[in-house]
Amino acid sequence: MVNRKRTREDILEAVLASVHRKGLNGIGLSELFKVSGASSGSFYHYFASKDELGHALIDFDWHRLKTRLIDPAADYSADPIAQIFWMIDALEARHLQTADCFGCFLGNLVVDLAEYNPSFREHLIAVFEQWQQAFASRLALGKAQLKAEVVPEALAEELLTVIQGVLLLGRLYQQPDRLKSGFNQARQLLSAALQQPPI
Repeated sequence: MVNRKRTREDILEAVLASVHRKGLNGIGLSELFKVSGASSGSFYHYFASKDELGHALIDFDWHRLKTRLIDPAADYSADPIAQIFWMIDALEARHLQTADCFGCFLGNLVVDLAEYNPSFREHLIAVFEQWQQAFASRLALGKAQLKAEVVPEALAEELLTVIQGVLLLGRLYQQPDRLKSGFNQARQLLSAALQQPPI
């Protein structure tokens, strides 16, 4: 029901899927009001502009990624390398849940917003650096399992690059088998860095 009282989180949750599909620049304010179920006054109470909404969505999605994917990996295993494999598996499962792959929400915003406003570039760089660090810190903790020549920070960057490439092409091709193949490449990259690949 339009114009009912919505919280800031309600609005972010409601508009995220539409922004994921169309991009922030591809969706108008009137559609945002409609999708959010909020009046313009309620919307502007929380977000002074569409750009402010965009920044809030970056933080909102990153928080969800951390609480649903990155942080729970520690509950899966005490082994930091196993945690990375779990994150890859969980990310793959998440993107295979629906018939259509819309890619990574944050990755899509790089294409949509990085050239539009420098503040978005800086914000997204900060988020992706945190994501990369989530891999790098685990690789550093599991360094005894890695080949001597492997640099944890460099491998973390490669893993994030492969995953983002997989999700970008997943959105293009809309083929689940291609998405699975791409995530297998990420697993193979990690396996190849280990002294003893997992059985």
